[in-house]
Amino acid sequence: MFVNHLLFPQKGSGNDFRTSSRSSPSEGHNTFPSALGPIGRQQTVLAERSVASVKIRGRFHGAPFGLGDAMLSALMSQRSVGIWSWRNLWAALAILFHPAVAGRCATSLPAPRMTYLDNGDVRIGMDLALGGAVTFISGKDHPGNLINSADLGRQIQMSHYSGPWPYEVGDKKPHPAWVGLGWNPIQTGDCHLNPSEVVEHRNDGKELYIRCLPMQWPLDHVRGDCVFETWTTLKGPIIHMRFRCTNRRADRTQYRACPQELPAVYTISKLGRLMSYTGDNPFTGAPLTHVTNDWHQPWPWTRFLATEGWAALVDDNDWGLGVFKADGLEFHGGIHGDARSDDPKHGSTGYAAPIQHEHFDHNIVYEHRTEFMVGRLAEMRRRFNAMADRRPPAWRFKHDRQHWTVRDATDSGFPMSGAWTVQLGERVARLESGGRCWRAEEAPSLKLRVASTGGAMTARIYWKRLLRLA
Repeated sequence: MFVNHLLFPQKGSGNDFRTSSRSSPSEGHNTFPSALGPIGRQQTVLAERSVASVKIRGRFHGAPFGLGDAMLSALMSQRSVGIWSWRNLWAALAILFHPAVAGRCATSLPAPRMTYLDNGDVRIGMDLALGGAVTFISGKDHPGNLINSADLGRQIQMSHYSGPWPYEVGDKKPHPAWVGLGWNPIQTGDCHLNPSEVVEHRNDGKELYIRCLPMQWPLDHVRGDCVFETWTTLKGPIIHMRFRCTNRRADRTQYRACPQELPAVYTISKLGRLMSYTGDNPFTGAPLTHVTNDWHQPWPWTRFLATEGWAALVDDNDWGLGVFKADGLEFHGGIHGDARSDDPKHGSTGYAAPIQHEHFDHNIVYEHRTEFMVGRLAEMRRRFNAMADRRPPAWRFKHDRQHWTVRDATDSGFPMSGAWTVQLGERVARLESGGRCWRAEEAPSLKLRVASTGGAMTARIYWKRLLRLA
């Protein structure tokens, strides 16, 4: 079961509130039904009113198995608030991920300049001619390359999103196929075949470091006004990758949160089945889900919740490439095309990407980790489950938003100084967390510490119903 919670502070005479990293003792809980399974738990948070500030106490953890996105929402009036859906946004951005369209922009690739790590169990290669994106992965029992590079929008690569929409630089306008993307630096290059530039790399045989200047995918030869970095190490069959984007934008506008690919992962189409666990009993050995998609649709992929934090693209013998995100829940993925080929340049492909919704501030330093594994499906699941952090989350807003987002309000931006400061306006505002799962009995309550300047407010926590695959 996957649920979201919302906190709805109602406006008093104050105009902003702060959520800090410290917590208060818990108090009670009520039950709240979910559409996804058994009864979850929902907490009505009581406010201690004073003239100048409000402390919100309460503690929650929901559902027989855990939380999806938690949401905090500030109500400026008594009207109710609907749950925000990214469906319309993704419909507008659908063309981004459509390989058939991507291929119309990129029909050839620069000559490769490869650098490899190999520990005998797994081999990974980055192309220094393509921003240091991953263009090669193989296992010791299957030496062929698993990564698709039919155009510059595939590979395993960093890809981030923000506004404005459309994004234009001087007299340069986005390619007509990509007008709706907005600001979109990617690691490999742009749709006009201009590759990103690697400005530094190191490979001592144990760690491979890449630093690159990405290109704006929709534009012709426009830098991404940010820096991408990756660190890669190997341990047995596991590939450990750390990613960092350092923004250097002159535009200081705080744009709405956008889904980020962490990272984008494209494989050969011979790995023609996307497998994950999407049920409400993770880590119990329950049957896996074959995630399907209709690639003929305008947006060809499927959005799903991987409640064990991983997904894998495998062949008919259950062998392939797995992707694990310890702090993630949402994935997008599927198979594009009917062909099943082991050719890395073939137009058909498999796709799987961990997703977080994030505000990309003009000066943000955004860092995350993702693991990969080549092997059998059962072994990938066993190893990823052993790596999973099953503890309930503790959000401490010391330096960043901790994957939380804000809508219809503004905040103090990046970096934070020990607390998350949100400026409320006249519209209904919402704060929403990233998706997580844990066992409810291990955390029967939620603790919040919130302060408001200028007046009292009340608050409630709401659950958000999240998607579940049958």
